Parts: sequence; C-alpha cells; structure tokens
Amino acid sequence: MAVRSPDEFRESLRDNRRVFLYGDLVEDVTTHPILKISTETAAGDFVLTHSTEPTVRDLFVAPHPETGEPISRYFLPPHTPEDLEKRLEMIGQSIRLTGGLPFGKDVGTDAMYAIMTTAQQMGKPEYLERAQSYLEHLRKNDLNLCAAITDVKGDRGKPPAQQTHPDYYLHVVDQNKDGIIVRGAKIHITGAPVANDILVLPTRQMRENEGEYSVAFAIPANTKGITMVCRPSRGERGPSEFPTALPVRGLVEAMIIFDDVLIPWDRVFMCGEWPYSMLLAYTFATYHRFTGVSYKIPAVEILAGCAVAMAEMNGLERAGHIRAKLVDIAAYVETLKALATAALKSPVMHGDLAVPNPLITNMAKLHFASHYHEIIKLVQDISGGIISTMPTYQDWQNEELHKQLEHYLGGSPRYTAEQRLRMVALTHRMVASAESAHMEVITVHGEGSMEAQRMMIHAEAPFGEYRDLALAAAGIAPHG
Repeated sequence: MAVRSPDEFRESLRDNRRVFLYGDLVEDVTTHPILKISTETAAGDFVLTHSTEPTVRDLFVAPHPETGEPISRYFLPPHTPEDLEKRLEMIGQSIRLTGGLPFGKDVGTDAMYAIMTTAQQMGKPEYLERAQSYLEHLRKNDLNLCAAITDVKGDRGKPPAQQTHPDYYLHVVDQNKDGIIVRGAKIHITGAPVANDILVLPTRQMRENEGEYSVAFAIPANTKGITMVCRPSRGERGPSEFPTALPVRGLVEAMIIFDDVLIPWDRVFMCGEWPYSMLLAYTFATYHRFTGVSYKIPAVEILAGCAVAMAEMNGLERAGHIRAKLVDIAAYVETLKALATAALKSPVMHGDLAVPNPLITNMAKLHFASHYHEIIKLVQDISGGIISTMPTYQDWQNEELHKQLEHYLGGSPRYTAEQRLRMVALTHRMVASAESAHMEVITVHGEGSMEAQRMMIHAEAPFGEYRDLALAAAGIAPHG
C-alpha cells in the first residue's frame, strides 16, 4: 500500500470507532456534517502525496531507505538539518496548498521520534526494536496519527500518585502475557476522530512511586475500550458568508477515554521506566513545538497579509501610525521565521536522530505565543470596526440592496467594493470570529503553555557562560 489515496484513507475511518459529538454516537466520521470537515482536512495529506505536480509529490513522498518503495516523507526520521528543513517546508506547504493543516503524520512522528530517541537511552533493545518495527508498520500502511499527551490531571497542585482518583492520569492497571491494560483519559487531542492510530506518551516527569503512569504505546483508534468525546467545530460555510476558492478546513479536538484497554506488548514503548519519562516528554515537546512553529508561520503570514490589504483598501497605507503598526507585524512574522530556521540549522543529535535545537525552538514558540494577541489587536486596529459589523453575503446578493452596498462600502479606488468586503470577511475570520478566539486560546496552550517554554529555556540557556563573561569583564576569576 505504502502511499494511500484520499479515498483509501476515508474508507479506513469507517471502522466502528466510538466517537461522540453533541452527545450522539457518530455513525460515520467521513459524512457527519461537522466531522467530515476534519476528515477532509486530514485527507489533504493524501491529496498532496498523490499530487500530479512533481515538485509537490517530491516534497511529500520519498523512497524507502532500504526498498526504494515510495513512502510518506514524514516517516523518514530526521538525521540532518536538511531533513528538519524538509519537515518545516512540508508543514508550511500543507497549509498553503490545501487551505488547512492535515496535522496527523507530523504530530504523530513527533511522538514516534521522541519514542525512538528515548528507546536509545533506556538500555532495553526490545523497546528500540518495537519502535523500529512500528515505524515500518506506519510506512507500509501510510497511517494517519494523533498524539495523546495531556492527561486530564485532576487537582493540578498534586502529582499523579496523590490524586483523589488514580485515573486522572492514564496508567497501567494490569498486565499479562498479551500486553498491558490501561485506564485514564487524554484531553485536547487534535484530529483524534480521524486518526488511524493513537500514540500515547506521559505528559510529565514521573517519580519513583509513579511507575504505573510511566507508559507509552501505540494503538488503533477503533480498539475496544476507546471512546472519543469531541468538541464541536464549524461546518461548511453558510449562506451569509462570502464564498472562497478554498473549502473550510479545520480539525476537531477530542477527549480520549481509555476504559481498561489492552495494549499488545509489541506496541508498548515504555512501561514503568519512570526515570526516562521526562526525556520522552521533553523530546516530544521539542519536536512538537518545532512542528507548531512550522504551521504557525503560514498562518501569521496570512494574518499579516490581511493587515496590509486592509490598510490599502481603506486608503491608509501611507499613514504614519499605520506604517508603524505594519512594521511591528512584519517584525513579528520575520522573527518567527528566523527562529525556526535557526532551530533546524543547529540541531541536537541523539544517536543518529536530529532534534531541533531545544533552546531556539522554545524561544520561537514563546515568541509566537507571547506576542500573538498584540498582533491581533494591531490587525483589528488597522482594519476598522467593519470587520465585526459588515453586511452578509446574502445582503450583497439581494438585488434591492446590492447597488447601495456597492455605492457606500467602497474604499480605495484600487479595489472594488466586493474585493474589499471579501477581505473584510477573511479578516473577520482571522481576528474577530469564534474561530479566531479559539485560536487565541490554542496559541497560549497549544504545544505546551508559555510557562512550559520558559522552563525549557531556563534549562537550556547558557547562564554559566553569561556569568563567566561578566566575571571576566569585571576582573573576577570564574566560580565554576
């Protein structure tokens, strides 16, 4: 099979998985009015691997390192800065070419390569063998993935072993000759209802008495005992919205409940090795934040484009205060791009696996998250209140109203009134809609909170070097 078609992917989701939305069990995620948006967004990856455009196919498809068979490039572990650069390019092009981020193989292999990195350090060959075998399984079957990391956590002031309910963190409740049995729930899992397999990792450093919580594994999404409860997202565009060339794209978040699920031993990659839980979580966070930064670049480029276009359409692009705001937006976007490039150019090597530079990767994610709301405010300011008060597309189509709207809602003569209203509609979606409010929250908490990035920056920053330089400048001997 190796590289599946979009139709083959859609058919693979008709597997009796237990997915709930609005309190109802969903019969088919590929045809449900809301979940079909997620299905088609995820299918975008398979559209790209089957592109008839050679440059696109060559980006997303690569030869198997041993057989030469075509496989998804995501299933080639990164060994060099060039490999990481390909991931950056693939993720960005996924959004630019399909209108949405498939967000499956990228986040899934973030988890996969963190598992492989940790397995190399644990001194248990069976884990590395299982990981390599599972990677071949992914290559052969071209699976779509989700990564389940965040536990529901209960009382955030207490570690897993001190919770009122032990199930607040996913844990092993039993094991036998066939595998381990796990119970608990993972939350905020993007794309879960349209994933073929779920990769589960611990969410934090575990302690010596928390071996049962130190668990990592892979399991098909339709396995008995797995239930997904989805948060509704938007459906297709309604009649009040201006139509666009690209369809609606987006992924649904889900809570995944594991109710005494049997995980076969050949899919278990950690079971009780608590000293390595932090390495696994830390390495995944680095890979995943690099993925996060990669998909945020094209998103903020469009955001900046809205600001530029609205300034021009309002006839204010030469105003000094508008130009100052556009400079701040450009500096934000280009700094993010520069940090992403710097992170891939100086990776940390774990064996033969290249991990994006942890310090710079976390700097990039923190830069994006900590300034995003200010950029939203600048775009809102440049655009004007019309992004929240504009007439609907139905009004525009009304014969009685159309000429009046065209007469009164024009701006710069460089653009027609319809062009201005279409840009207003896009800008509304980017900075003044329910979708944009959701994105503002995801910006703060996606790929880990800002405090998590600060913690990793503190752990990675060369504070000792800074101190010694200052001591030397002051004529003081280094203190070690």
